[in-house]
Formats: sequence, C-alpha cells, structure tokens
Amino acid sequence: MSHQDLTEAEVQRRMAEAAQAEEQGRYRKATHLYDQLGKDIQARHGRFDSRALDAFEGMARAIHKGAEDEGER
Repeated sequence: MSHQDLTEAEVQRRMAEAAQAEEQGRYRKATHLYDQLGKDIQARHGRFDSRALDAFEGMARAIHKGAEDEGER
C-alpha cells in the first residue's frame, strides 16, 4: 500500500479490523494491526496525528488484555 492510499475510510476500515481481532481474543493479531496502522498514519500524516495515537492506544490495550488472558491460564 502506498502512502497515498491511506484515506480516512481506509484508516477506519483498518481500525475496525484490529478492533474485531481484539474482540475475538486474537490479541497478537490485533497488536500487529494497530501497530502497523499507527506507523502508516505517522508516515503519511505526522508523528503526532491523533489517529496514530489512537492506534497505539489500541495496541497497548490489546497487549494488556493478552497479558491478562495469559495470567488466567
């Protein structure tokens, strides 16, 4: 994907994909999706774009949930 393809609709689609993986308990997949999206947003729109920060927040949340899930086993 080129940086030109990162439209608002694409950001929303990818955020929803990551959220769905998180909801399904696929925390590693969600973490990867959030991380890549955050990096792509930063590359196109700048380091402090709020959407990138939202993606990284989602990544942190998925990591936390994954760690809690592992602790319950």
